[in-house]
Amino acid sequence: MAEAAVSYVAERLIDLFQRKIVFLKNVQQGVEGVRNELINMKCFLKDADMKQEEDQTATIRNWVSEIRAVAYHAEDVIEIFIHQVESQQRQSFFVKCAFYPKKLYCLCEVGKEIESIQARILEISNSRERYGIRNIQGQGEGEGSSTTREKMRELRRSLPFVANKDVVGLEKHVNSVVSILLKEDKRLCVASIVGMGGIGKTTLAKEVYNQSQIRNKFDTRAWLYVSQEYKPMKIIKELILQLAKPEEDKAMIVDRMDQLSQAGLEEMLQRLLEDTCYLIVLDDIWTTEAWDLIVRSLPDNDKSSRLLLTSRRMEVALHADAHTPPYKLEVLSEEESWELFLKKAFSENLECPQDLVDVGKAILQKCDGLPLAITVMGGLLAEKKKQKSEWQRVQRNLSSDTPGISTILALSYQDLPPHLKSCFLYLGLLQKGKDILVKQLMHIWIAHDLIHRKEEQKLEDIVEDYLDELIGRNMLQVILVRADERVKSCRLHDLLRDFCIMKAKEEIFLEVDTPSTSLSEFRHHVLYSPLERYNSKSYVRSLLSFDSSSTLVNLDCICTSSFKLLKVLYIDSPGLKVISDSIGKLFSLKYFGLGRKTRIKKLPRSISHLQNLETIDMPMSRYYSVLVPNVLWRLKNLRHLLGYINSPTLLRIDLLNNLRTLGSIPVHHWLHNENLTRMTKLQKVGLLIESGNNLDMDRFCDSLAKLESLQYLCLEVDDGLCISLVAGLSQLSHVVKLKLKGNLAPIPAHPCVFPPNLCHLTLVNSDLHPRTIQVLEKLTNLSVLKLVNAFKLYDQLAESMTISRNGFCGLKFLRVDEVKCVKEMKLGKGAMAGLKCLQIFKCYSLRRLPEKLISLTNLEKLEIREMPEAFIARLQDSDLHKLQHIPNIVIGHPCTDYEEWIQEEMERLNITRKIRLKSRDNKSSSSVPGRTNVNTD
Repeated sequence: MAEAAVSYVAERLIDLFQRKIVFLKNVQQGVEGVRNELINMKCFLKDADMKQEEDQTATIRNWVSEIRAVAYHAEDVIEIFIHQVESQQRQSFFVKCAFYPKKLYCLCEVGKEIESIQARILEISNSRERYGIRNIQGQGEGEGSSTTREKMRELRRSLPFVANKDVVGLEKHVNSVVSILLKEDKRLCVASIVGMGGIGKTTLAKEVYNQSQIRNKFDTRAWLYVSQEYKPMKIIKELILQLAKPEEDKAMIVDRMDQLSQAGLEEMLQRLLEDTCYLIVLDDIWTTEAWDLIVRSLPDNDKSSRLLLTSRRMEVALHADAHTPPYKLEVLSEEESWELFLKKAFSENLECPQDLVDVGKAILQKCDGLPLAITVMGGLLAEKKKQKSEWQRVQRNLSSDTPGISTILALSYQDLPPHLKSCFLYLGLLQKGKDILVKQLMHIWIAHDLIHRKEEQKLEDIVEDYLDELIGRNMLQVILVRADERVKSCRLHDLLRDFCIMKAKEEIFLEVDTPSTSLSEFRHHVLYSPLERYNSKSYVRSLLSFDSSSTLVNLDCICTSSFKLLKVLYIDSPGLKVISDSIGKLFSLKYFGLGRKTRIKKLPRSISHLQNLETIDMPMSRYYSVLVPNVLWRLKNLRHLLGYINSPTLLRIDLLNNLRTLGSIPVHHWLHNENLTRMTKLQKVGLLIESGNNLDMDRFCDSLAKLESLQYLCLEVDDGLCISLVAGLSQLSHVVKLKLKGNLAPIPAHPCVFPPNLCHLTLVNSDLHPRTIQVLEKLTNLSVLKLVNAFKLYDQLAESMTISRNGFCGLKFLRVDEVKCVKEMKLGKGAMAGLKCLQIFKCYSLRRLPEKLISLTNLEKLEIREMPEAFIARLQDSDLHKLQHIPNIVIGHPCTDYEEWIQEEMERLNITRKIRLKSRDNKSSSSVPGRTNVNTD
């Protein structure tokens, strides 16, 4: 929609003018004139966009396209001039003098261009009356919307904890599909769920998958998402990992799989399945070829095993099993549609005011019983005033001759305020079939100046508000939330993503994986094929490459004039092994990201030329440690430095006054900086304590205590070291989140060693005695506790983890993960009385849930993953009475993204190898065995 493009460019011109006024003072009047004309044009564009949806005549489309083109041209002219001036500023004094006449000439040319643009805007504006386009006043961002910050926070909190709370009409379908799967037949049989996109096939399959009858029937279960972009080897690897026993070393399995061909992987999978009664769900299969390639690895073992597939195509289901009729999922009935509609439009009381019933049902008829359409429409109306005139306006905008999902999605998009339209279109940049990581999305939105600052509000908080509103309108699905209930990842439904990309293309906005040699006018490019040199008719602003081949990537091919205004560069390709010095030519770059598939070992010195860079985003993994030259201090605008950073020379970072996030650097680099108090905006810090560091903990804690904005601290120690906590940490009054990774000495009984306002505590690989829990339970402000392989079996007492009477009085979230020594959890009276979420993962020795779990009346969610079969069996038998009061119970495999998870397992494997080699070297060179203590007393 042109309204979004013009609004974006108008805001950009304001921002450019404010920040670069010294360069533009001689063309100030012209720039302001262009900006004012674009703002005035917004009043007419809303009507033009509506007419464009209703009437696809070429005249309206051309009028809108002309405005969009001139708006983009205005942005290009200003940004190119600023790029030229800033490039000259980096030169020596004599070079600046030599180029001063050129600067004046450029300024004169910019003035002429701006005059031409202003005249063109007036000409286009005056032609609107011929097309019947009127001025729409009073329909700005706020009308019909109650999207206050508090409401959106509350909405987000209500989303994650009750799974499928808005599902309607599925019970009969669940029973039917379950009966197909449980039918007596020793053969390997296939049950199929077919239906149009958005009808709820995956939702139904998930409900079936989690039925107790299904869990009891099959020895092992697995869930695979196939999609159009399936890769057989990847799918087989994922299946093997899901089928592995909980106690097996996943890293070793990954290592073994990497040595096998596809035939070897298929044989490995068949051996795993040959003696079991298994159920495997194959979600979203598109072709018979995909089915044939996958199913040939699955043995028919006469054990009554079953496959469950979902597909939009009946031919795929019939091809899979001609003897079992596919289960066709039909649209919702009128009653079911109305029930779902009420849940989405009136989430609080589920009642529709009588004067809205008729118009509500008229709107609902346009949804044709399709759950996705009803969900989106309900989300749209939930943001409107509950007034008949408001709903009638929505009804009128639903074209009578083009009903269905496309019209509904278009209307929901049209109803977005301009700033959210731009944000929504940018979702098309991110990788298909992957969860959208909120942190990455935040950095990309900010890099493209899509976030409009409001007074003193932080950009990151505004991003969350934007995200909340898209979620509240049901245009994004929440996938994972953090312990503090903030959204961690989300997802676009396939139909919404297709719609998003279609609209982005209409805006001359986004191009997805077209041949790189094309002369393209698009400003944003997403590539799934090898990155090669190509030319563009316009100046590219975004380039994201997800090429999975090993074709060598040379960034020289994008360091051309077409990319001099590039703001976002993200590459996740195994072919990227070296970053050349030419990257320093991308002077406008604001976000530079590297995915886990890349093989980068160091950054070039020319990184210091990127004076506009705000985010360096590298994987937060020890396996992906990157050497950087001591030039980062020159990046004055750097806000986020993510990744494990190292350097052959001591790094200077205390000049990074805008830095908010520092991923992880060795502690001796940190202490080398004498003016850390300059870093007044630093909020998150990760520090690595390596062997050989002679650490002065008092000086170390003093350096952190001076950082008044510091809220999150992560301390990690090398294997073989042990850190003793001391009272120095209690000086860190601003720290509310603390993560400790590595061996810890016994924690003193008094909790004064912790920051006084600590709310979130994570302990990883700590080797503590389980009785340490009785020290932690005294932290009165603690609301989130994560214990990941935190305890070690020292004696018989270590087999029990006991929380005392009234312990953890403020705790809301507890994760117990890989606590392998504990056989029993005991809760004293009143312990964890306010707990809302309990997660138990991979605690292989734990026999049963604590008896007093029944007394946790505030518990909203219990999540159990990768636990032994005997433990799961007790949940449905002797422990069943402990679960009756819990509204949401999740039992299953990790819900993480496969590629990210498998990469983490590989990293763990590599780290383990390095540690073993290092340990062998230390033993051979040292005559004194045992651990090194980093004494913090």
